[in-house]
Amino acid sequence: MGRLRILLVSDLHGSSVAYGKLSNAIKFYKADIVVFAGDLTGKALVPIIRDDGSFSLGSGVSKYVVNVFGDVKAVDGKDLDKVIRELRGRGYYPFVTDKAGYEELASNRDRVRETFVKLMINALEEDLSKVVARYREAGVKLLIMPGNDDYPEIADYVKKQASDVLIPIDEDVVEINGYYFLGFGYSTPTPWNTPREVSEEELRARVERLIRGIDQSRLTKLIMVIHDPPYNTLIDQAYQLSKDFKPVIRGGEVLRTHVGSKSVRALIEEYSPLMGMHGHIHEAPGIDYVKSNAGAKVPVINAGSEYSEGVLRMAYLIVEDNKLKNYFLLKG
Repeated sequence: MGRLRILLVSDLHGSSVAYGKLSNAIKFYKADIVVFAGDLTGKALVPIIRDDGSFSLGSGVSKYVVNVFGDVKAVDGKDLDKVIRELRGRGYYPFVTDKAGYEELASNRDRVRETFVKLMINALEEDLSKVVARYREAGVKLLIMPGNDDYPEIADYVKKQASDVLIPIDEDVVEINGYYFLGFGYSTPTPWNTPREVSEEELRARVERLIRGIDQSRLTKLIMVIHDPPYNTLIDQAYQLSKDFKPVIRGGEVLRTHVGSKSVRALIEEYSPLMGMHGHIHEAPGIDYVKSNAGAKVPVINAGSEYSEGVLRMAYLIVEDNKLKNYFLLKG
């Protein structure tokens, strides 16, 4: 069984800066494949409204009002491109409109969703095209799947982009160099009611259907790429939130709690794969081990995410002879 160098990333959430770094990462970290374990798109549409005169920025100046979660700022035309770049770098989707257009948007939830999805797809197309072009030159493949925060339209879009470089793996099994990559991008329920959530029972049933399609003698070569991390591990510890979604602080520290999937843990325990690759919990990068029923210590990895800061977090993994030989947690 040959050696495979894998770069794992997850949860870039539409940050154009993080995607730019992803396209360049293979210049610095020689990889055979890059695995993108879900949550491709961002979470917020930010209207930029051409001002009606409420803000005074000087005569003859094109004026705009930007409202980012209650932080209202007025900018002039010469700074507009800079503001748009900054918003895209943080994973937001700026939408320039006039006051009438904004009011129409604000009064129509369907229009908001339609506009949001259109902007997400346009941005993803731009970001992924750069990644694919660089990877094709380098002979690197990108295994990719949507996560729980990605709309169904994004999942459909990714499937349609399949090529010699971009390989969709959501609810599929792909063989690379003798290893089998099983992808599952949905998560178990979250407090935010995200677009792609399933129950613990459904997650297990759908993943097991994929496993049954693999020759059972080859499960030692199986790599589970599941967005949700296994429960009660170092890589599923999220900040504990109160009922109004504020961090719970005691003794000056934010408390953490395990929020991973019990079904993912049970699947690893039962089927003893070579490795688990995960994401979902941004603040829990690292590696841990789940002991399988067969007695194996199965490594599970989460690269973590700092997309809103323009940071690309990665896990560099070297697989050889059906084992994880070495790993490095990186960020750039």
